[in-house]
Amino acid sequence: MHPLVRRLSRALASAAALTLLVTPAVAVAAPDGNAGGGIPTTVTSAETADVPLESSIPTISGTALPLRVGSTLRALAGSWTSGTQFTYQWFADGEAISGATGFTFVPTWEHRGTRLTVRLDGSREGYTPVSRTSASSTLIYPGLISVGLPVIVGSATPGATLTAVGPASVPSTVNVHYRWRLDGRSIRGANRSELTMRSAWRGHEITVSAEVDKAGYTVYRVTSPAARVGGAYTRSPNPTISGTPRVGSTIKATRGTWSPTPTSFSFQWYADGHRIAGGTSSSYTPKPRDYGKKLSVTVRSYRAGYGTVLRRSAATSEVLAPARRWVGDDEQARPVGPDGVLATIYIAQARSAECTWERRSATEVLGSSVGSGQRLFKVIDTDDTAFASESCGVWLRYYPEMVTPSDETADNGVYALGDHLERGVYSTSGPAVAGTSCAYTFYKGFYGQDAVIGQGTITEATTVTMPSAAVGFETAGCSWKRIG
Repeated sequence: MHPLVRRLSRALASAAALTLLVTPAVAVAAPDGNAGGGIPTTVTSAETADVPLESSIPTISGTALPLRVGSTLRALAGSWTSGTQFTYQWFADGEAISGATGFTFVPTWEHRGTRLTVRLDGSREGYTPVSRTSASSTLIYPGLISVGLPVIVGSATPGATLTAVGPASVPSTVNVHYRWRLDGRSIRGANRSELTMRSAWRGHEITVSAEVDKAGYTVYRVTSPAARVGGAYTRSPNPTISGTPRVGSTIKATRGTWSPTPTSFSFQWYADGHRIAGGTSSSYTPKPRDYGKKLSVTVRSYRAGYGTVLRRSAATSEVLAPARRWVGDDEQARPVGPDGVLATIYIAQARSAECTWERRSATEVLGSSVGSGQRLFKVIDTDDTAFASESCGVWLRYYPEMVTPSDETADNGVYALGDHLERGVYSTSGPAVAGTSCAYTFYKGFYGQDAVIGQGTITEATTVTMPSAAVGFETAGCSWKRIG
């Protein structure tokens, strides 16, 4: 039996705790989706003989209105018999969309101007299957491209060649068409990514405009900052980046030796080619959202009478996880403080064996947890020591925004709601191992049993709603998928 299931068996021994237990009957989701901390109520198994599923008409939810090409749409099931399992089919103007059989759907250019519906086929052992189809969506509008400004790289000096770079965009697979301008007026034939400077342009300003388009999306036109044509520097090296790119650790741009020395320099940092807002100094500390991306920096010069020069560094390797970490491989408790374990939240990818962690005072255990899969553990500054078994692996400092939120879990693990997992209604088909039970827990924090606000054990298909008061969710022996 999984340790979490053993703990819950003890915790559910009292009559009060029994209200949290989902029995091997048919569970019906609470009407408000959150009553009892998201724990379903139950009816007797005698009522399950081939009766229709409780169901409702599904709805389509998008990231924004109006619905657009490229946006992620979700099929929200509504209120169904607890533990109902779904298959999905999306339609455009009544025609089934090939391959569109998931909880989410992203319309493409061919769906622009259509109206979408989604059909949910619900089934559960002992019940008559039910199909329900949503109302039609509003028209699907052209998608929006998130696009930055193009950058002019090179030296704006007669005879030299400038290069237009970018603009970086989301989605990234777009068509880009360039148009160079002198003092705001188009230069005849200058519609490529490169442009050679002429002597007659000395003292004038060069810009480049980029028209960005993609089938099914609105066309965008953006223009670079201006570069002034002037005299040449005898030396203008590309900047270099020193330091290890890691979340929370500072890296630095070195501009090198220029000749003559410019009056001023400006810097701009980029992550995977996208301009970083506020990243305009010679140093930069990667944020959680930079994790896994490659960083680069540009240096732009100014000196009266000289041409504008913009040099770009090579990209770094991918930004690494935070440096603050500890490994509980020696079965020893570590002191909490500046010279030991920092008081913060840690995350570990535990091995298949059970990971145990504890928060301790000088005389007692203040909080603990045991289990496999992804673990989250908060060390509090009033703790004396922190302990973790070797099966936990490496504990890294946890930062929100380092992952893309998901709509499903593994069989075992602890998840941060709103970061690892989207909030909503989740369903499981039951324990991953037939003939066993599994357990789930809702937490208001990641500091042990004192943080539990709801829990249950189950032996069959079940549905729960992630309570608004919970910041964490643990599963032990069941995988969960979002249905609403």
